[in-house]
Amino acid sequence: MRMPANDNVPRQAVIVADSFNSRFKPITLEKPRCLLPLANKPMIDYTLQHLINNGFHDLIILSRSYGSLIDKHIAESRYMERNELVTIRNKKLSPENCNSFGDAMRELSDEGTIRGPFILVTGDMVSNMDMRAAMESHQANKEKDKDAIMTCIFKKVMPGHPTRGLEDDVVVCLNPDTNRLLRFCNANSKRFDYDLDLFNSHDVMDFRYDLMNTYIMICEAHVPARFSDHFDIQDMDSFIKGIIVDEEMCNESIYIHILEHSYAARVSNLRTYASVSHDIINRWTYPVVPDNNSPPDDQYIYRRRGVYLPNSVRPYKAVIHQNTIVGSETTIDRNTHIVDCVIGRKCEIGANVRITNSYIWDEVTIKNDCVIDSAVLCSGATVKQDTTVSAGCILSYDTVVGPSTVLKPGTRVTVAGPRHMRNDSECSNDSEDTRCSDPDNISETDVLGSDHWGVIYQSDEDSDGSSGDEDEQRAEFNRKWYVRHPDCCEFDEISDSSDSTPVPSEPEQDSEIGFYGEVCDSFKAGYAIQKDIDNVLIEVNASKHAYNISVADQLMHSTRALLELCPEVKEFPKYVQYFGPMFMKLAKDRDSQMVILDEIETWALERCRVQDAQRILHILYNDDVLEESNILEWYEGADDDVKSSVAKFIVWLKEAEEESSESD
Repeated sequence: MRMPANDNVPRQAVIVADSFNSRFKPITLEKPRCLLPLANKPMIDYTLQHLINNGFHDLIILSRSYGSLIDKHIAESRYMERNELVTIRNKKLSPENCNSFGDAMRELSDEGTIRGPFILVTGDMVSNMDMRAAMESHQANKEKDKDAIMTCIFKKVMPGHPTRGLEDDVVVCLNPDTNRLLRFCNANSKRFDYDLDLFNSHDVMDFRYDLMNTYIMICEAHVPARFSDHFDIQDMDSFIKGIIVDEEMCNESIYIHILEHSYAARVSNLRTYASVSHDIINRWTYPVVPDNNSPPDDQYIYRRRGVYLPNSVRPYKAVIHQNTIVGSETTIDRNTHIVDCVIGRKCEIGANVRITNSYIWDEVTIKNDCVIDSAVLCSGATVKQDTTVSAGCILSYDTVVGPSTVLKPGTRVTVAGPRHMRNDSECSNDSEDTRCSDPDNISETDVLGSDHWGVIYQSDEDSDGSSGDEDEQRAEFNRKWYVRHPDCCEFDEISDSSDSTPVPSEPEQDSEIGFYGEVCDSFKAGYAIQKDIDNVLIEVNASKHAYNISVADQLMHSTRALLELCPEVKEFPKYVQYFGPMFMKLAKDRDSQMVILDEIETWALERCRVQDAQRILHILYNDDVLEESNILEWYEGADDDVKSSVAKFIVWLKEAEEESSESD
């Protein structure tokens, strides 16, 4: 994806780390948005990865606040470690004088660090696009139109899609032959005003309502200077409108490049945070997916139904249904159900917990019998026993709620700052430390629980400073950020489904479905004619390579195929006698045998055949497919119902082990 060697091709990129709005408060009272985790990875890392992969080696970050935190993150970044040719500089903007995107551009202009054409992006952008086509488009525009100042990259996204925030809901008017931008209007306006000269000067125009601005922009070197020339321009949308409409600036032109297939989106508010997280989990951003982007010491394994687990997490006692990431060193207790979630690292989740459509960051503690529905729990938060965190709730860093409490929908809790906080910017200065908590406040104790730590955050407005009807609409939109993605489902939808393997839409999941089908066919045909088992293994391995399936998934699907092929447990010895030698070759070590044991447990629970688990384990043990030590280790973390079913077999195993030791 690297750019060809060409002096006219930009090598510099500018990342605006601040958002200059308050849509993520109170979370951003303690950290900048660009460092918040998105699918367990800081947002700015997605931006850095995209730029470095596309050959940009001089990266300038503009940060108004929390500069020291950004410096620390960059210093520890793995992108710096692996590429000595890349330079990442964090330019700290003046918190007193820089209060908008326009002010940031003016400071950049005064600095004089831009040497030529450059890429301008935000620090909350996720993309898998190859920039070469857009760069070539920009160069072609410059050759035809010397006044071309910028090319904006738009993504084709239909109205109503979750990744389109209100600020991204625009109507675009362009010249269909050149893609020159003619008008740019927010679709939430009650009316659109187009001057007659626009229609008189263009024979053909396209009005598009299916485009979303990705805020990835290819700019000429003098773009920052244009902000300095016009001090009233505070944001990029105003700048674009000024260029294409204002008579004082109309000597220059802006073009757009339209993405049809690649992915590009901003995390501009909590609703798009949820949507982009869902897209990453469901691999619309491939190859920017969790199993390709995790550090070596925390490598995710992609499993069925969109579940990502590191090797350090084995949720024997819990049920992870679908579309979920679980971070390393996280523990999940028995009878806990998780669906459509991101769980961070080193979390402690108790028993009988239900977590749906939520984002649990690092080192969060959730005690027994809790319900978390469509909420954000920031790092260090604690939910005490028997507490319900309702839809739209945000528990900021180190807050505590409960026990035996039901939080009202939309409740936001923080330990940073007074109850009523100023709303002029998303970020505070590094030097600010206005932490406070009021656990003795009676009303907040009633709302947050007797052991709570933190206060209810009440913002004067949920928008970014607009007023009137637009402000009310924007505030209502932000309050309902937790609206579920169409692909998400409830626990009752999962439990009522007769098909244990939902049909996915992603190519990677389709591969697993196809592989499992071929394994079933190979097993069925081989057993029917008693084909040489080595030939069956050759067929299975061929399917594995054809579908690019991991060894662990190959073993998991093969185990499921064997269990499904056997009609009754009394017939299982005959099947194991035939297939046993193949499984002995596939499962020679502890980890492989744990995959078999996990799949037997999952199958028994899903198919309501827990009573057959003991017989199955006994047969596999007798035929030397499973070793005693691995069965005993697996048993310690098994589901309670499965434990009860196989208890007699486990007792027998332990007694046999003791007798063997005594005889030795």
